Amino acid sequence: MEEKNLRTEEELEVMLKDAEARVPLGLYTHYKNGKQYKVIGYGVARYQAQVCVIYEAQYGKFLTYIRTLDEWFLEGDNGEIRFIQNTV
Repeated sequence: MEEKNLRTEEELEVMLKDAEARVPLGLYTHYKNGKQYKVIGYGVARYQAQVCVIYEAQYGKFLTYIRTLDEWFLEGDNGEIRFIQNTV
């Protein structure tokens, strides 16, 4: 795959810091199933240069998932916020 329009490390660093500000590390509840997920980090889908949220289920086999930042903020079925940050 040819590497076109890849961002610089400095640009990616800014994007990752923005993601951390928008989706802080911590526990979140999914709107539909009420299950808990823990945001454990951020990454970049290299060829799309999209920032991703890395999160871990807090149930079952504690699988790790990745969503782009845009997907993280998609609305639920009836306009609900998909992931709600838990407050302590």
